[in-house]
Amino acid sequence: MEEFDIEFVKLKNGIHQFEYQLNGSFFDFFKNQEVKNASISVKAVMNKFDNLLQVDIEGTGTIDLICDRCLSDVTYPVENNFKSIYHLNSIEEKIDEAQEVNLDVFYLSGSQFKINISESIYQSFITEIPMVTRCDDIEDNECNPEMLDKIDSLEEAKSDGNEIDPRWEELKKLLNNKEK
Repeated sequence: MEEFDIEFVKLKNGIHQFEYQLNGSFFDFFKNQEVKNASISVKAVMNKFDNLLQVDIEGTGTIDLICDRCLSDVTYPVENNFKSIYHLNSIEEKIDEAQEVNLDVFYLSGSQFKINISESIYQSFITEIPMVTRCDDIEDNECNPEMLDKIDSLEEAKSDGNEIDPRWEELKKLLNNKEK
């Protein structure tokens, strides 16, 4: 993921902007199997100081997932803001981070000359994926009715056949005899 490398030593102090387009291969690189495809525009604004880099990451777009209920493709809108702080020439001293939410702090040694922001971008957008993906979570979207009917019929068939296999009954008798 070299396209996410920023060689900060070549940059003057001040604000620098970087733009990226994320797609499914970005998430594939991190071995994410939930995201089938993506279309996310990311803007990274880096403010370089003498001993500090502040990177503000903003992104909006969509990610394609699979509905956990009906197995249909679902396109989720995503939007995220994230901030990373890089301390230059640091000896990993304790620094008060003000407990800000969505903040990553990194310590760079004097020999480092570039940073890679791909991991920060990935981590900021992976939190946008819902724990349970459902078509109904998206406005004006419904689960596949054919698949829901099939699930209902399978559940009914399962509840109708509550009879226990006689082999299991025999095994339970053996287990009960052992306990006595």
